Amino acid sequence: MSDGQSSGGVIEALLRQAAIDNFYIELDSLPPDEELGKLYTFSHEHDERMRRLFSKERLHDRIRTTTKWGLRAVATIAIALSIVFGALMLVPEVRATVVRTVIEWFDGFVSFTSNVPITDLVNLEPGFIPVGFSEEWRDETDTITVVMYVDEEGMYIIFKSVPIGGLLSVDNENVEHSLNVIAGTEYHVFTSITQDGENHVIWEFDDQRLFLGSSISMEILLRMAVSVGE
Repeated sequence: MSDGQSSGGVIEALLRQAAIDNFYIELDSLPPDEELGKLYTFSHEHDERMRRLFSKERLHDRIRTTTKWGLRAVATIAIALSIVFGALMLVPEVRATVVRTVIEWFDGFVSFTSNVPITDLVNLEPGFIPVGFSEEWRDETDTITVVMYVDEEGMYIIFKSVPIGGLLSVDNENVEHSLNVIAGTEYHVFTSITQDGENHVIWEFDDQRLFLGSSISMEILLRMAVSVGE
């Protein structure tokens, strides 16, 4: 290394150290914090703005904390209520109160459904079959059972069963609607006003919605309906 390079590096180091020493000297020459507070003061408006700013920030922190715990509490309550409600729905008496049947009248037909999820299909069939009728065919799936009974003259009876949350509909043309209550069960009766028209009955039993339709008399049809579950 040449002498010029060596002397240049020494001078640079001395200058850097001198600048550092001068910085600390300037810091030591500053008055204490108490005297600086007397020399340099903020206006009342500035202090008030800063106070409001800090107060607002503390308020936001409290709101965020309260909201967080509030949402957790609401979520906990919602989960608890859903568990309790699900358990209550297993009780037949409570379920019967909660289930609401929706009946919608349209041009040509009436639909029946309920405000509950579709559950498993229960095997329900009429215990009484009129003399001369026998099962001709049936179609069964996870959500509906359809059975047709036929006699020797070709007259038929249709029986349908779906879960309480399922949908059933009937023809409402040329019929008169009435509500029959038998042993605490409501039977929606659609009686034909024409000679060769069909009679229909819709009712609910054991979490199922049931249907019977035929041109046989309404008296016999109701007797079949009441026999379901016997």
